Amino acid sequence: MHAVIGGAYNGKRKFVMETLKSKGIKNIYTYEGELPKGNFTKEDYIIIGNFEKIIPQYKDVDEEKIVSDILRQLIILDSLANVVCICTDIGRGIVPLSKEDRKLRDTCGRLYQQLFMKSEKVIRVWYGIPEILKGGEF
Repeated sequence: MHAVIGGAYNGKRKFVMETLKSKGIKNIYTYEGELPKGNFTKEDYIIIGNFEKIIPQYKDVDEEKIVSDILRQLIILDSLANVVCICTDIGRGIVPLSKEDRKLRDTCGRLYQQLFMKSEKVIRVWYGIPEILKGGEF
């Protein structure tokens, strides 16, 4: 599993797509705000983005349960195909005013911590410039 993180509109998706296409990879499936279900193979690349839209789908569920459920699904997907998670940094030290927004920020942070620990590679993209944080080149 690979993870790419950066601010909104900082070039994460462009970096991922250009990197995969430069390697001649054709079986690329993109999912935004949802976790895919289906039959995939190790030749497939599944790109998942907008985790901040996946998390609110869990109504009245605590953060720990949300994180463990999403992570479990990602690990299963990664056993079938190549998973690339595109993570938007939504915190940056700002504390949201509403309880719901704080829960979203906190849950994203906890999910990303677990996801990055399990990921083979982690890359931060900041204004189009990739920086390897873990595991070498993409």
